[in-house]
Amino acid sequence: MSPELQKLIHLLRTQLGYSEQAGGYTKFGSWYGKTVEFDSDYSAQPWCDMFLSWGAHSLGYDKWFGQFAYTVDHAKWFIEKGAWGHAPKPGAVVFFDWGGSEVVDNIDHVGLVTSVDGDTIHTIEGNVDGQYVREKVRDQSYVVGYGYPDKIRQSTDALILAKKAAAESALPVGAATMGVPVGAGGLAGQQDLGALVIPVLIAALVVLAYLKVQHAGVRLAAATRRHPGRHGTAE
Repeated sequence: MSPELQKLIHLLRTQLGYSEQAGGYTKFGSWYGKTVEFDSDYSAQPWCDMFLSWGAHSLGYDKWFGQFAYTVDHAKWFIEKGAWGHAPKPGAVVFFDWGGSEVVDNIDHVGLVTSVDGDTIHTIEGNVDGQYVREKVRDQSYVVGYGYPDKIRQSTDALILAKKAAAESALPVGAATMGVPVGAGGLAGQQDLGALVIPVLIAALVVLAYLKVQHAGVRLAAATRRHPGRHGTAE
């Protein structure tokens, strides 16, 4: 499990014992309706998935964890991302169907796996045991499948690095490595910089030599006009 998901579990655990207020109101539903979707009042809606979404959003994990209120849509999102499976893993999002159908469209609850002990999973869940945040120990009888946020995160990070490398390769020679500290990249930057500077220095020296020659020629011409006999002409 990645450090990012460990942070998420730690944050969710700070909410242990939280329960619905009068009328089914939760701060997680209220947050969702003000932050993610604005088409309805979510403050008194079933909130197991909004609880997880709140935690991920609080840590900036939205893009690779997903932000959902409807568990079926969340599961389908993981499937579309190629991050769905049936092996329990710490940090995985676990989807349940209390009817035991194992059908994605019948999913009606979700939690986050904190650890795995054989066929037993330990989870943290919202909206359980009379509308509380609780840690649970469950077998996999009602599990439909698992979504793997870490897999999406790794793919996202790899894509960002690839785009960065592509952007740098499109820069002029030396531009991508100039300013990098001395090391493998820094040395390459210095070599590229040297490749640019040396021809400039050579050109400057040639120009300087040419100017000196021109200056010497001017002085010689002036001296000849003043003293023509020095060069074999009659005085």
